[in-house]
Amino acid sequence: MKLRTPTSRTTPQRSAGFTLIEVMITMAIIALLAMIAFPSFMQSIRNSNRSDAQAALARVSVNLERFFATNGTYTANSTLIGLQVDGDTARSDANHYTVAVAAGPTGIASSYIITATAAADSTQVHDEGCTVLSLDSQGRRVPNPNDSRCW
Repeated sequence: MKLRTPTSRTTPQRSAGFTLIEVMITMAIIALLAMIAFPSFMQSIRNSNRSDAQAALARVSVNLERFFATNGTYTANSTLIGLQVDGDTARSDANHYTVAVAAGPTGIASSYIITATAAADSTQVHDEGCTVLSLDSQGRRVPNPNDSRCW
């Protein structure tokens, strides 16, 4: 009878794939990167959406000057100056801002102030310091573009 001699022990083959700990570490790294990148991404979105207000202010200003050239006075009537009106609220083209025209310091006949305010249903309400942009009949912008990043 022949005895078998023990051969070297075979170790079980490692199966292909990832261990749970490797997957968890990868998920933690992805979550950390997302936490860093997401606020910056949202701020860049708000910065680009701010151009909606700037375009609306410029367009309304041009339309007010055109109205003044024709009628000798300015108007606060939103429909006469080409604003899209939703109920009783005039909105910017992309609906990120509400737009209002008011009389300036010398009255609506000779001056105006256009104000774009971030709409409550827009991401612009989180745009710190830039939720309200204004332009008057003298071309002055508020907040002051020299002191602000809003313009």
